[in-house]
Amino acid sequence: MAGLLYKDFIGIKGRWIVLILTGCTLFFLILRFLFPGNVTTVTSMGMTENEAGELVEMSVGELRDSMLVQLPLLFMIVGLYPATTWSAAICRHDEKNKTRQYTAALPLDKNAYIASKYLFIGIAVYSLFSLDTIWIMIFNSVAGDTNSAECLMVLSQFLMAFLGLSLILAAIELPFFITFGVKKGMLVKTAILEGAAFLAMAYLFFGNLAIFKNFDIFIFINWCEEHPLIAVLISILSPVAELFLFWLSYRITCRINHNREVEING
Repeated sequence: MAGLLYKDFIGIKGRWIVLILTGCTLFFLILRFLFPGNVTTVTSMGMTENEAGELVEMSVGELRDSMLVQLPLLFMIVGLYPATTWSAAICRHDEKNKTRQYTAALPLDKNAYIASKYLFIGIAVYSLFSLDTIWIMIFNSVAGDTNSAECLMVLSQFLMAFLGLSLILAAIELPFFITFGVKKGMLVKTAILEGAAFLAMAYLFFGNLAIFKNFDIFIFINWCEEHPLIAVLISILSPVAELFLFWLSYRITCRINHNREVEING
């Protein structure tokens, strides 16, 4: 199993990814300590709203926090993308090198190949979660008592649930990629995405768009602060549900490929 996981790591050029992510983390660490948020000097470059709802001039620390908080938030959003990309990459790498045919002849458990794909994606998502947690810790280490710090603190409660959405995407793709190959699997994926895009366009034309116009992230943050128990339950139960669906996808893939001959040509 370790060999299969390392092969997938090489298949996505994992060494380069580790170097790039390490470099970005070090850069963010240096940037955060060069521009700390716990500075109370007032600046005239921006305005913010105080607890009384009045507009006041921002402090230097608030301005820095409002700018640097974008980086961990951006990393959270970008973290959804790699898992779905790597799902196709590791399966395409195996098809190119006839790896599945080779592993079928080895004295491995019949589901070892499939399990390695799901386990690799699970480890990758958990690694991104851990790295994003480090970025949040770096930001909070010298953050001031600002709206940006409060926003990140609340949103970080749902970090695992949010990144867990990438497990759902992988859970949809992997059965097709493993069973039919990447080329045919991508056709199915494209058809699903086109169907989702059609529904989204239909909603844009005929749906109620007021929900987007009235959306305010701080309303959500205030709701979480007013209902801490519900927020905690959501942050706990959502990852559990996502992991269950990921495991269910694995079991379905194993079931479909039970006693199935390996004859994928990509």
